Amino acid sequence: MRKMFKDKVFLRNITALALPIMLNELVNSLINIMDTFMTGKLGAESVTAVGLSNQIFFLFNLCCFGISSGATIFMAQYWGNKDIKGVRRVLGMAMIFVQSCALIFFIGARLFPRELLSIYSQDINVIDLGEDYLTLIAYTYFLMAFVNVVNVSLKAIGKAAQPMFTTFIALVTNVIMNYIFIFEMGLGVKGAAMGTICARSLELIVQLILVFGRKLPIIGNIKDYISLNKAFIKKYIIIALPVFLNEFFWALGTTSYNIAYKYSGTVAQAAVQVSSSVQNLFAVAGMGVGAACGIILSNALGANDREKAIDYAKKGQSLTILFSIVSGIVLAIFAPLIVSFFDINEDGKRYALYMVYIVAVGIVFKNINYTNIVGILRSGGDTLAGLLLDMGGVWLVGVPMAFLGSMVLGLPIYITFTMVYLEEAFKMIFSEARVLKLKWANTII
Repeated sequence: MRKMFKDKVFLRNITALALPIMLNELVNSLINIMDTFMTGKLGAESVTAVGLSNQIFFLFNLCCFGISSGATIFMAQYWGNKDIKGVRRVLGMAMIFVQSCALIFFIGARLFPRELLSIYSQDINVIDLGEDYLTLIAYTYFLMAFVNVVNVSLKAIGKAAQPMFTTFIALVTNVIMNYIFIFEMGLGVKGAAMGTICARSLELIVQLILVFGRKLPIIGNIKDYISLNKAFIKKYIIIALPVFLNEFFWALGTTSYNIAYKYSGTVAQAAVQVSSSVQNLFAVAGMGVGAACGIILSNALGANDREKAIDYAKKGQSLTILFSIVSGIVLAIFAPLIVSFFDINEDGKRYALYMVYIVAVGIVFKNINYTNIVGILRSGGDTLAGLLLDMGGVWLVGVPMAFLGSMVLGLPIYITFTMVYLEEAFKMIFSEARVLKLKWANTII
């Protein structure tokens, strides 16, 4: 830890990236939490409907993140090697993949909303409300796919502050439009979806204005984005496919938790949505450090400086632990106040409070895993190891525990939630062992 604080170059580089990424993730989480928070004024059924509808978006977003994260490995190494055309080529390929993904999820959400929602809930009222929300929010998938790829490309070239700014604009717009549509116009959960559509549309418009107005390096000719050859495509797929599969099956496993939680009832599910939203809010510090760590490691490996990458990986882990402990302490102190903001019944608030305390402890393990898998292992292309670690944690520990606690034993939701969180402790042991082997420290471009 002391060595980390003495390395001024490392601290300067990771701070320049981590702080904007943290703030960007914080604001992104606030945008997602606003629909849950503001529809909470309409009751537990509305909270659950929006939360479960967003499970579809969560799965989609993680697929996009998987594609973009795989692309980031290449873009950051190309940028470290001062190859801007390589950055643009990867950006073009990633854009094709994420828009294809958006189309698939859009079709599913528009044509089969009730079938998808019935996976997560047995409550007809929740499904009715969720259908209204899901069929509208599906239009944001194309917007988010585009923004996602542009944002990761900006972060890869060290322009992490710009996505933070545009996401903040989306947050302000979302709050204002949500208030107008939900309360002034009385549109309920439909209003929440319409507010998000307005927010994400404006975010994309502002992002494009800034990118072209500032003439950033990611701008090029059309042929720069489509100048692909078989050798490059093959290398990209070998590295990026495990990342995509990692995020997809991890997200699928995580949404399976909500399938299991439906056996605990609508109130319990509402409490889960509250605690999950709070978790996403307080995990941003660790995610910011992990994402920034991945970029500076990839830059170092792209410049063929393996020793620097290994040194930065150790310092990134230390910084993650420090930030995570502070986040956990702050969350534990303010947990009662945070939960009180949500308008769910007293049982729901009590369940949510217990689960937020669990998050305050477990967030340390969760963030260490994020830095190890997303920040370190992926930076040098060790993506298959990340896939196996996440799959093992979710499918061998998390999902069995969720169904055992909710469906088989009928335990209180907060006990089941604790059992599921054992996944992070299990995964941390093996992710740390993999990092120490140093098989990840490779130049792949």
